[in-house]
Amino acid sequence: MLQGRSFQKLWGAATLSAFGDSISSTALPLTAILVLDANVVESAILSALIWVPSLLLSVPAGAWVDRSGNRRLVMVAANIGRFVALGSVPLGVALDALSMTQLYTVMFALGACSVLSAVSETGIFAAVIPPDQYVEGQATIHGSHATAMLAGPAAGGYLVQAFSAPLAIMIDAVSALISALLLSRIRIVEVRASATEKVRDSLHSGATFIWRTPFIRTALTVTATVNFFNLMFNAVLMWYFVNHLDMSGGAVGLVLSAQAVGAIVGASFAPRLSAHIGLGRTLLTGCLLFNAPLILVPFVNRADVTGVALLLLAAIGSGYGAATQDISVGSVFALVVPEAMRSRVRGAYQMVSFGIRPLGALAGAAVSTVIGAHSTLLVGAVGGSLAFLWLLPSPLLNFRAPERVLDDA
Repeated sequence: MLQGRSFQKLWGAATLSAFGDSISSTALPLTAILVLDANVVESAILSALIWVPSLLLSVPAGAWVDRSGNRRLVMVAANIGRFVALGSVPLGVALDALSMTQLYTVMFALGACSVLSAVSETGIFAAVIPPDQYVEGQATIHGSHATAMLAGPAAGGYLVQAFSAPLAIMIDAVSALISALLLSRIRIVEVRASATEKVRDSLHSGATFIWRTPFIRTALTVTATVNFFNLMFNAVLMWYFVNHLDMSGGAVGLVLSAQAVGAIVGASFAPRLSAHIGLGRTLLTGCLLFNAPLILVPFVNRADVTGVALLLLAAIGSGYGAATQDISVGSVFALVVPEAMRSRVRGAYQMVSFGIRPLGALAGAAVSTVIGAHSTLLVGAVGGSLAFLWLLPSPLLNFRAPERVLDDA
């Protein structure tokens, strides 16, 4: 059991953020669709914009955070930024001034705050627990994320249905403030990058490390492929639920929450699975299970008992795979990347793995105008299922965590 106070505060902040984000992941798109009558292309663009900052800011943000050595303060500021961005949505509704332009701006701002949090959290995580507990720590955080995912989308859907989308979004805004408070109370000694390193060299060093390290390079190729096709899938999913299957906000929340059931199970079993078959093969398992169950979704044409059962089955299987994949990648990253380079490497990694997501979402919008939302879902699910092929010739497939991690799992 991980009982360090600093880890518990990081864990609590991450859980609150995940809970709030999972509410807004339902409430923001539903606000666009139900309040502003957004079409499938507008919905896809909204989904894409939150990932654009990953493409533009990840590398310079990672370099800056490593050089500043103030990862904790950066995460605090990012959560305050999330509060301001999210709080503007209910304010816009109250003033009868909400527009798609404002929602686009909010999504971009949330993406920028997420970039700053992500490149900082990697270094903080490694500073609050020892290396032989990385897999357990990753599983603990992802288990809490999964629990938040279980309650969040359902809560978001029900809040939208019973009250309003702005109320649901305001809850996320409050969770961001509480997360900032928890993070501000963490006390750690942070490692800074060399002060003599030139900015240009700092920007390039993360990308160079990834290219020269087969484990990280392959993990990036796998996750980028998964993310592209998964965002193609997700860009049209909410519109498909509401307009094609005529599902209510509560029903949408129920299906999205089912993914978290699988994620909780995946997070619980990931340490044991990696102990038996290694982190590389655990990643392969997660990659396959993340996307293959989603192939069921486009074959659901009615939200009757059978249709909803298939959606729930797909969501549970996908959630198991997503948690398993994320824990595996996070553990490999923490074990392989040197402490002083983690933010830079994470920034370069995220620029590709997250930066490709808006391209996937925009591809989903474009493809859906040609072949329809139904076929776009199928292309996204099948394409993501093939990402495991990158692992087969790579040494990452046989990578294992240190022996003590395996013994404790």
